[in-house]
Amino acid sequence: MPAKQQSRARRRVAGIAGVGVALAAATWIWFRAHGPVRETALVHDVGGPLLRVTILSSPTDPRLRPTLEALNHWNSEFGRLQRRTRLTGLVIIDDSLSDDLLRAASREAPIGIGPATFRLRARLAERPTDIVIAFSRTDLISFSVPWREGGRGMVGLRRADILPLSLPNTVRNVVAHELGHVFGLAHNGDVTKLMCGRPASCRPADFASDSARFFPLTRSDEQRLTRRWP
Repeated sequence: MPAKQQSRARRRVAGIAGVGVALAAATWIWFRAHGPVRETALVHDVGGPLLRVTILSSPTDPRLRPTLEALNHWNSEFGRLQRRTRLTGLVIIDDSLSDDLLRAASREAPIGIGPATFRLRARLAERPTDIVIAFSRTDLISFSVPWREGGRGMVGLRRADILPLSLPNTVRNVVAHELGHVFGLAHNGDVTKLMCGRPASCRPADFASDSARFFPLTRSDEQRLTRRWP
């Protein structure tokens, strides 16, 4: 085989190998973010395994109260599903992350990996926490980074003084929805359920309600949480 053809063949093989490595890495990351959680990967108290939460927010931010409600709601859901895992150790820090970094991580959220997501994890690496909720000051798409062993879960929340988060009942459900992704849940297409989302037509405005309420999980969501969390 001529040298030029040999060179092309080597590049082709290298390219195929690179794709294989990338797919293997993505599969490994997906499993770590969705597979069963080992109890030894979590901190514990006398009541069982814990997920420690840090909120990066001003104490006067109007998104704080519905976020706390969403955290309490998830503790109720874990208890209802007879999971011993609890959200606890809540710390509120009057701090923020760069809107540019949050916006870039938001764009990577559909695949859950990318340079901004890596930078975001690195930025949070020194915090003694398992889940970080950051309030953005800009109009990005709210997003989440799933919790996985060795990597913190993350929720980035858009500003709430404009549509759709300015609609009543939306913030608490958007936070609860994004936390669902942190816990390993995927989107579904049922507009009456908490985890409805793309590629279905569901949008945050669908959570609007004159009464304060949380949208429910599907049976499939419940089964996935039961399989994943101790």
